[in-house]
Amino acid sequence: MTSAPLGRFPVLAALLAATAVLAGCSSPAPEQGAPADSADGSYPVTVMHAFGETTIPEKPQRIVALGANDLAVAQAVGAPVVGAVQNVTGSGPALPYLDPLPDEVLAISGEAPSFSAEQIATFDPDLILAVSAWQIADRASYDQLAAIAPVIGPAEGLYAASMQDDARQVGRAIGEQEKVEELITTAEEQIAEVRAQLPGLAGKTYLYGQARGEILPMVVGEQNQSTVFMRALGLDVPESFRNAPASDDLAPGTVGVSYEEVGRLSDADLLIMTFAGTDDRAAFEGNELVKRVRAVQEGSYTPVDLDTAVALQAPNPVSAGWLLDQLRPSLEKIAG
Repeated sequence: MTSAPLGRFPVLAALLAATAVLAGCSSPAPEQGAPADSADGSYPVTVMHAFGETTIPEKPQRIVALGANDLAVAQAVGAPVVGAVQNVTGSGPALPYLDPLPDEVLAISGEAPSFSAEQIATFDPDLILAVSAWQIADRASYDQLAAIAPVIGPAEGLYAASMQDDARQVGRAIGEQEKVEELITTAEEQIAEVRAQLPGLAGKTYLYGQARGEILPMVVGEQNQSTVFMRALGLDVPESFRNAPASDDLAPGTVGVSYEEVGRLSDADLLIMTFAGTDDRAAFEGNELVKRVRAVQEGSYTPVDLDTAVALQAPNPVSAGWLLDQLRPSLEKIAG
């Protein structure tokens, strides 16, 4: 297998592509007198988002979750999900950090960049959660889904807000704000605990990217959710990457590194990589210049699977503890 089809594996490449498309979709803040979000879980509720505003007349009873983080938050608080995004292994609507969903919860299939509106309509949803749905690439695809049921998109743009605020967006829509705040508090405590247990992380650097063909896209943007997550642990991207201009053909906050430039990765104490396919991993790990990279030499190079890659690219309060467990051995290695 040379590369993973994006319709089946919505990993870094697809996430970054969608981020680029939606980067300019943010809506201005609601004007004085505009419909306000309900703070007490009562309905109807109007939720502002990047595509405008959506009013949900009653507490949802049949929810379709188009993004992995939408599913994570909704499932964790016990919301009635009837259809959900296919996971990265293609085995069903399940996430590695949550219990399996009931058999009656159907997986949404289809090829990128969008889902089949006809298939989603068969679920008879009364709410479509799309806060983290990278497949909704433009207004036209949003409008197509909005003709089926109320759709809640990201507040500002795909992954433009914090993982906490993305979760709150879901909580407002499903009327479970208090439970979502509990999830957020737990995640923040888990992050703080690891930072306290590994004080040696303070001041250390990391890089996270994907080997895909001849280019290695590295996620270094200051506001990227993965950057914010790692910074909360005490790490940061190397100074040489912090103000580097984004590559023209990649998403904002992403720098493409060629194999000829791979020595730049030695600026990081920790190197986390995912791969578009098995051939990409073989090419990366077999490259003589890669073998000289400091993290590879020192044993802090960390290849991650697709589940971990998605969780790190776009963490959520439900996945935070699981993600920390996946990264813990590498974090301990560089913390000393």
